[in-house]
Amino acid sequence: MKNQRGIFPLYNTGIAIFFVTALVIVVILVNIGFSVTDSEKQVVEKAYDEVRDQLEISGKISAAADVNSNEIMVTAIPVRVATGGTVNMNPQTAQISFDLALERNPIANYENIYADRLSDKTFNSLRDAVNEAKIKGIIDYNPFVDEQKPTRTTAFVYWVINQNFDHFIDDGELAIIAIVYAGTDRPSSGDNLFIEVNVPEGFVLRIDEQVPDISNEVLNFGGIINDS
Repeated sequence: MKNQRGIFPLYNTGIAIFFVTALVIVVILVNIGFSVTDSEKQVVEKAYDEVRDQLEISGKISAAADVNSNEIMVTAIPVRVATGGTVNMNPQTAQISFDLALERNPIANYENIYADRLSDKTFNSLRDAVNEAKIKGIIDYNPFVDEQKPTRTTAFVYWVINQNFDHFIDDGELAIIAIVYAGTDRPSSGDNLFIEVNVPEGFVLRIDEQVPDISNEVLNFGGIINDS
C-alpha cells in the first residue's frame, strides 16, 4: 500500500484545478467586457503561489535498513520545488512531524523532529550526509558505523544540487530530507510512516507510506519519478 501517491499529489492537483478554474473565470470575465476586482485577482495569485511553493517527490523514497533486526535506520526523501517556487527550510520556521503506526495503532508521534540543514556543500550519498550530521552534532550517533543507536529521531536536509547554498530549496535544486531513527522508533515491515513538512504558510509535503518487506540493506518505497 502506497498512500503517499494519493495524498500530496491529490492535494497539489486540487490546488492546481482550483487555480486553473479561477484563472479561466477571470479570463472569461475580461473577454466579455466585465471588470475584474482586485480580490478576484488576489485569489488567482494566491492559488498560483500555493501551487508553486510546494515540495514534490523527485525520484524514489529509499531507506537504509538493518536486515538482521528487521528495522529501518534512515529514510531518504528526494524533493524539489515546482517551477519558479522556493521553500524556506530554516529550522527556526520549518517543521517536520513524524508518526509511526502499526495497522493505524500509534507507536510513536513527534510534532517536530527537524533539527537542521547541511547547506554549505553538496553530498553524493546518504552515508556521507549522515556522517557530516554526526560531525556537526545534528545526530548523536551514526547508525552506519556506531554500535550505539541514536537516542532521538532526527530529521535534517541536505542538498544533492545546490545553487545558492542557503536554507532555501529553490527551483532547479535537489534536496534530500533524511530521517535518522532512534533505536526505540525504528520502523519495521508493515509499519506505517506519516511524515509532514510544514512552514508558517501551511504544509508543503505529506507522505504516508507502509514499510515494505525488509530483505535488503537498501529499501525502495517507490515514489514519483519526475523526468523534467
